[in-house]
Amino acid sequence: MNVRCPNCKNSFSLSRDYMSTAVAEAKDKKQKYHAMSCPSCRKTVKVSISQMQRYLPRQQASGKEQQSSGDAG
Repeated sequence: MNVRCPNCKNSFSLSRDYMSTAVAEAKDKKQKYHAMSCPSCRKTVKVSISQMQRYLPRQQASGKEQQSSGDAG
């Protein structure tokens, strides 16, 4: 996922591992945004958790539950 700093306009990318960790921590704390520092200017950049979730792959467990419930009926 690419993120652009609103201060210095530098663009940088977030890895899937980093996003999955950030989303898990935010869910535990019930946060809507993840705050991180820009690697160029060190200013705080807020990234929406819902936007991060869109870029993460879907969980395998939820897909298996949906398939098994469809077979039962």
